[in-house]
Amino acid sequence: MTHSCILDKNSLEQIVSGDFKVPDGLSPTDCLPELMHNLGSIDSDTRENSLEVLWSWISNSIYSDEVLVSIASQMAANLTTGLGEKDSDSVFLRAFSTLILAAVIEADLARLDEKKPHLLNQNQILSWLSTTIKLLKEEKDLRGFVEAKGWAHCCAHTGDLLSDFAIHPYLGKKELEEILNSLQARFTTPVEQAFVHNEDERLAAVVMNILQRELVTEEFFKTWLDGFVSNPERMDWKKAFTHPTWNCARVNTKAFLRGIYFFLIYGYKDRPEHRKVAMAEKMKPMLLSTLKQIYPNSRYADLI
Repeated sequence: MTHSCILDKNSLEQIVSGDFKVPDGLSPTDCLPELMHNLGSIDSDTRENSLEVLWSWISNSIYSDEVLVSIASQMAANLTTGLGEKDSDSVFLRAFSTLILAAVIEADLARLDEKKPHLLNQNQILSWLSTTIKLLKEEKDLRGFVEAKGWAHCCAHTGDLLSDFAIHPYLGKKELEEILNSLQARFTTPVEQAFVHNEDERLAAVVMNILQRELVTEEFFKTWLDGFVSNPERMDWKKAFTHPTWNCARVNTKAFLRGIYFFLIYGYKDRPEHRKVAMAEKMKPMLLSTLKQIYPNSRYADLI
């Protein structure tokens, strides 16, 4: 028998403080519609606690395989809800749905680590990847923290999701290159505000996971990095300083490439720990060269 489930702020806080125990008289499935709805709440505590509860129940295998796939399908559908709107509350549903979709993908990856059968099939993964790339390229609401409503952070969360996609074995060289191209498009597109809440690092982390796959060639990375500098559809970076939206793109691009570089220099915290890969070493001078070309009058010394 299915019971109706209303999870208000107090109920959610009790679940979180009670080590995510399912409330008496309810099942996790009873709570699912309310939890998924709450991901789009404009109340920060309701939204964040619903995220935590769903994440915990997914990662602890409380839901059946069938329910997990239905959750992931709904989260993927949410990624285009209100896409293209700016400064509207629809961003919260998109932003927090990315994290729950990531939780399901991580559950699938955990099964592979344990030599268990896949939860998800390749068509699902590739379809949801396509939707996620669309979100990254077309998201107009770049707010991180929203006054009185808490974190939106959609681009950062999208980076977290793409990081999980990048290490999934269903993705091959072609899909990894598509992700890299979408990152380039995101950062070089003129925007009205620069990223100020570490979105650049969250998205640089995607590149680190792609490097771990050792599928993308040095030739592709050279062409990819050159695309940050030489692109006929984009303004010359030297002229961008006096054009506000293009200057925001310049600042975002520089921060993103620096983020990759410093991850390569100092290491990247992840589980499992990243292996040393040959392409990572080759990327360092390539990144420095690209950065100098983006800002040719910079104070970088001529060491390369």
